[in-house]
Amino acid sequence: MNQIKSLFVVFFLIISNSVVAASWYQVEVIVFDRLYPNLDGEQWQNEEFKIRDNLVELEPASAEGFVPYKVLDKSRNRLSGVYRVFKLSSEYRPLYHVSWQQEATERRKSRYVHIQKLDGDAVIPVATTTEEPEFIEQLNMPDRIIDGSIRIRSGFYLHADIDLSYFKQIPAENKVLRTSEESFTGGFDKTVVKLKETRKIKLNEIHYFDHPMYGVILQVSRLSK
Repeated sequence: MNQIKSLFVVFFLIISNSVVAASWYQVEVIVFDRLYPNLDGEQWQNEEFKIRDNLVELEPASAEGFVPYKVLDKSRNRLSGVYRVFKLSSEYRPLYHVSWQQEATERRKSRYVHIQKLDGDAVIPVATTTEEPEFIEQLNMPDRIIDGSIRIRSGFYLHADIDLSYFKQIPAENKVLRTSEESFTGGFDKTVVKLKETRKIKLNEIHYFDHPMYGVILQVSRLSK
């Protein structure tokens, strides 16, 4: 009798985990730079940089179980081959690569995930503190490369909302400088280049968000155990 009960418990746990995993997504993102963009004399100006309120920070990979927005181990990445292609390319350079897990939520419950890459920072920014900065200089962050958010929301269709800013060095002849924005971004040699798009997507498909300066590769799939 005890053996039957044990088997039932094991079966229940297996079924429960499968149901939970089926309602969770693995989201994987690669942000890459175009090393030689075709600017063709086009003038670019600093775009206004704003960060959304109440962004969700990614949780460290050390968190156990089905923790929302937990960074997944690199061994679980599904776009490693794509990343290697960018790494070996003479035309592109990968800037950021991460995958995380999250629940499948409808639009009103979905959250924007904070995407940030700092110059020379190999560690993915994760939730650590909610303390306010002591000095206004800490808000400038002149070493920022990528900053923004990505939201995945489900309903009758699956949608991705991309809102990223790339702090990129642009040749002087292609820049339109505005003093107020230069002082805000904390550097005279970088231009804020935005990529903002909402798109209907499909599970398991690789989606490409294009921009003359850089791009984003995104894949959303069912979370595997």
